[in-house]
Amino acid sequence: MRLPELLTNGLGRLPRFLLAGGFATLLHWLIMLLLIRFGVGAVAATTIGATAGLFVNYALQHRYAFRSGLPHRITLPRYLTGAGLGWILNLLSFSLLLAAGSTVALSQLIATGLVAFANYLFAERFVFHEEPTTDIQ
Repeated sequence: MRLPELLTNGLGRLPRFLLAGGFATLLHWLIMLLLIRFGVGAVAATTIGATAGLFVNYALQHRYAFRSGLPHRITLPRYLTGAGLGWILNLLSFSLLLAAGSTVALSQLIATGLVAFANYLFAERFVFHEEPTTDIQ
């Protein structure tokens, strides 16, 4: 990728990616807090909130961050695969940092940053990547 192309495509997507992800995270937390306030258990509340955040994030990444023209039947399974890999990466990196003596807050902050970076690369290069076609129509 050449520098002008990176500046117009690559770096333009990153702020949109982070904004969409941040919104989805806030939605997750809001739903979780509201459900807990109304008596739902914390584990169930965060599960429901995270699931809502997951699908809102997918919709925003597809439409807003990457402006993908690929159909959902292609991108949604790819996205869910990436989400699963991100979950595993978060668990592993958080656990390793914690075992190495880091605090919970610092471990989660570093793990979150690592997962966000990995998710961006995965989304850009696999989930919403549109292969150039040589078909002549």
